[in-house]
Amino acid sequence: MYPLIISLVALLLIVMIGYNIIQQYKQKVETERRISVAKQHAVISEVDELLLFATKIPFTKILLLILKNRIRNALFIMMNMSPSTASYKEHFADTEAQIKQIKENYIEPTSNTFQIPNDDKEAVNLIKVTKKIRAVLRSEHAKGKINTNIFVAENRNLEIMQLKINLDTSIKRIIQAKSIKEYSNAKQMIDKLLKILESIPDKDNDLLQKQQLLVNHNNEVNLHLTDMGSSSNGDNHEKKRLMKENSKQKDIEMLFGDKQKW
Repeated sequence: MYPLIISLVALLLIVMIGYNIIQQYKQKVETERRISVAKQHAVISEVDELLLFATKIPFTKILLLILKNRIRNALFIMMNMSPSTASYKEHFADTEAQIKQIKENYIEPTSNTFQIPNDDKEAVNLIKVTKKIRAVLRSEHAKGKINTNIFVAENRNLEIMQLKINLDTSIKRIIQAKSIKEYSNAKQMIDKLLKILESIPDKDNDLLQKQQLLVNHNNEVNLHLTDMGSSSNGDNHEKKRLMKENSKQKDIEMLFGDKQKW
């Protein structure tokens, strides 16, 4: 009798332990599923946020398809993780229809449609968006979703666009610095911009015009600095002015980042 009872108790313990192991495994699988789904949700939200700027940034057809396919791939993973969720299937079908529409009917805007923001904050925000899109391109290229030629071309297009925003915003700052006779500050900005432009072999007409404009500003600023250098009073005045200008360099670094090579 006792051996039977002991055997039944042992069997019950084994069943309970096995049940707990199965439950823990299910919980682990469910946790991993939720983490994966949340990750794909974040990918979709990020791309949707970038697509909101399609009216401000002239997206090429290829770039638009890359972003839409990124959403499609994320939804595909989510459907596999949660096959019973109807909203994922609906979103997936809608995204595929959008991709088809882009392939057949999308007309690429010309580069002339790109308008540089007048507001500094808006310009900085737009630069951040272009950086995020370039990060997406790098990610898709690393995964083998896009070939190297496409990556290089699209990344370069965004890089030049980012540079043009920086140039336009900085030129406005140069003009402002000149108007209040902060010539050393203007000189620092001009030298930095000219150095960047000189390193670019494929400048378009817009960049060439901005380069010539900067050269003109540089000549004018150099004359003022020479005149001020001839006077000790002017020199002392300029040194005091330089101390006040140091804080303004933070705005320039915000635009250009960590001395990025264009």
